[in-house]
Amino acid sequence: MSRLLVLALGSLLVPALAARAESTESKRVVAVLYFDNNTGDPSLNVLQKGFADMMVTDLSAVEQLQLVEREKLQQIIEEQKLQQSKYFDAKTAVRLGQLVGARYAVTGSFQAVDPQLRIDIKLLDIRTGAVVVADKVTGLKNKLFELQQHLVNKFIAGLQLTLEAAPRLKSRAPDMATLLSYSKGIDLADQGKLQEASQQLAAVVSKAPTFLLARERHEQILARLKAAETRRTEVLSDVGEALGQRAEQFLQAAPKQARLDEAGSAMLLGYRLVRMEYLARKLRAHLAKKSPHVIMPGHERQALALLQLWRAQALAYVQESGEHFRRFQQRLSDGTPYLSNTHLKLQPEDEERLQLAKYRQLRFEDDAALKVAESILQGWFRDESTSFQMGPTLADLDPSAMKDGLRLMEQALQAAEAQPPRNLEHAVRRVLELHGDVLMLRGQVEEAVAKWQQFLDRFPTSDSFTLVSNKIKTALGMGPNSRASSAAQYGQPVASCDKRIILEGYSPELNRRMITQGYKAVPAQFAELEAKCGQAQPLRPYLRSLIVTTFLTAANANDCPSFHALAARFLELGGSKSDLAGYLKNYVPHCRPEGEAAP
Repeated sequence: MSRLLVLALGSLLVPALAARAESTESKRVVAVLYFDNNTGDPSLNVLQKGFADMMVTDLSAVEQLQLVEREKLQQIIEEQKLQQSKYFDAKTAVRLGQLVGARYAVTGSFQAVDPQLRIDIKLLDIRTGAVVVADKVTGLKNKLFELQQHLVNKFIAGLQLTLEAAPRLKSRAPDMATLLSYSKGIDLADQGKLQEASQQLAAVVSKAPTFLLARERHEQILARLKAAETRRTEVLSDVGEALGQRAEQFLQAAPKQARLDEAGSAMLLGYRLVRMEYLARKLRAHLAKKSPHVIMPGHERQALALLQLWRAQALAYVQESGEHFRRFQQRLSDGTPYLSNTHLKLQPEDEERLQLAKYRQLRFEDDAALKVAESILQGWFRDESTSFQMGPTLADLDPSAMKDGLRLMEQALQAAEAQPPRNLEHAVRRVLELHGDVLMLRGQVEEAVAKWQQFLDRFPTSDSFTLVSNKIKTALGMGPNSRASSAAQYGQPVASCDKRIILEGYSPELNRRMITQGYKAVPAQFAELEAKCGQAQPLRPYLRSLIVTTFLTAANANDCPSFHALAARFLELGGSKSDLAGYLKNYVPHCRPEGEAAP
């Protein structure tokens, strides 16, 4: 290790030691330096860190000693970009001790590993430069803990310490292979690779559960990972909040679009998209974390307010996108209109915020009406690079929004019909297919089939003919996927208590109803089924499994009152209390009764 470490250590450790001088006056301060690897095997270099950590931990068990932490030494090495060299000789160690306020320094080296482990050691008195202990320990690699005990005992004897009882050492590395794995783990942590370090140390703890130091370091890294994720979330939230507010300010102050040049109009669209995504992100806080992301109980008012704000921004965005394309389009030789630049840029300071907050890339969308209609009518929103579906949809919460969504669908169809021949089929299929999906979501099977049939009639040679035809067959209960077919026809078999179709279609039907009706649809669906088919012999044996699906779905929607009401019915149907406790512990612990301790 480089002798520059002497100067570097002083900058970090002198203030800390001075601040605690009064409380540690009676203790002897010891610095454990990294041991050198003289085995000839460079793959063992990392042992320096693990062994130093063990020595610091074990010597810390002696109350009369105060140890300089390994992490502090590592921090100085990184800050000063020090390179490894030979361990400190007496002269260097004395200088080091003067800088850090240490009375003693522990130095040494690994001389051999096979067939036996040999460690040369020194304990230096910093004030006098005298070598207090110069010795070696030799033993079997799989008896590393015993070697550790011998080392600590030698240092205690060299320091002439009188102990009432032998210190309880907690490093407990069982063998050299385990120490090597542990050393790799803390080296990864030193590099800032906390996730990899956590995995490495988890494997060490699993293999050597009595290695207490590894267990302690693993727990510390897990805590650092959690804190880092919390900090990241807070930073992203702050940046995202600032970006959302900046977008609102820009939009309020922006001149009429007709007065803007192409760059100004593109920037207007960029900030409009940012504001829409900002509101969608705010909406997520009021939705259940698991799909389908329904509005949680007690959050209805806040969610609807955000949805209405988003709706206003989205309708403005559709209008502005159309105006931008109309004013700045160019045409290919065949007359096809296009934009030469589809990138939407913000002001420079907000471009940086956009990246930090991980917003999606901003581009002009020539299908703005269709995408906004999909959000209003089906509940699909975009967040970063992903999409999520929420319920109830804005169209199901507000009849006027339903009208807006359907109007936008018609507008999108008109735009599709205006496409040149090479784009016509694809554009028309997207609109008609989505329109049929919207109708199916609300149980309007015949109307959905009619929309899809329009496409088949117009484009009988389309490559998408089979795909759309299968959608029609599925809607009629005869598609290639029996589960999807059962879901599409779920309402009819309930009247006849058809066991197969009910069992296959129950969960998809729950999902459909939650998207249009929200969390209240969950207990209502089971109540409806039990009222109509609860006594039907073919289905009765399956009620218990269906109610489990139902109460777990309710709990995932944060509807814990419904969970407990359905759980009570589960027990009445012969369900197991231990199974119910397992569901609460492993799947929905947030629904445990208030005051009940975790199992």
